[in-house]
Amino acid sequence: MTTITENKVYESKWGYHPCDRETYMKLKKLNYWFLKAQKRAAEWNRWARKDEHNRVIREFIRNDKGQKIGVEILGPKPEPQNIEGPFCNFHTAKENNRYGCRRTSQTYWLNKGDLQIEWETMRAKNGERYCYHSGLYVDSFGIDRDYQNAKRPTTKESVQPLKNSVEQIDELYEKVLEWQNNL
Repeated sequence: MTTITENKVYESKWGYHPCDRETYMKLKKLNYWFLKAQKRAAEWNRWARKDEHNRVIREFIRNDKGQKIGVEILGPKPEPQNIEGPFCNFHTAKENNRYGCRRTSQTYWLNKGDLQIEWETMRAKNGERYCYHSGLYVDSFGIDRDYQNAKRPTTKESVQPLKNSVEQIDELYEKVLEWQNNL
C-alpha cells in the first residue's frame, strides 16, 4: 500500500529535495521503465485495434523523382512482444470497466486519486493507471509523480513528501530489475 512518507528534506546545491540522490536515481530509472512500458503498450494497442487483414508491413514504391506511386505489402506485421511486465497487465472484459473515466489523447485514466498498491502482486487496487480499449492496463504505482516531485528543487518549507516510501521504491526497483534480467 502506498503511504505518505515522513517529510525528510535533503539539500543539494540547487535547493531541497524529498529524497536522497540514490533514491532519486532509482526513481529516474523506474520512471524510464514506466515510460517504456507505456510505449510498448501503445504499440501493442495500435496493433490489436486493427483488423487482421490490415496488420501488414507496407513499403512505398517511389518513382525516379522520389514521389510515391504505389504500395507493396511485404507481409504480416508480427504481434509486439514482451508486453506484460511489472507495469503492464491484461484484464478480461469483466474487469475492463471504464465508467467514470476521463479521456486523454491516447487512453483513459482510471480511478484517479491516491494509489493503493498490493505490493505482493504489484497491482494497483485503485489509483492512476492507463487503460486501453483492449483491456491492457499500465500502472504507474505513483512512480511518475514521485519522480517529478524529487527532480525539481524547491525551498525547504515547500518540499512535498514522496507518495511511496523508500522501501517500496527499493522493492519495486528490485522486481523490475529482476524482470528486465529475465527477458
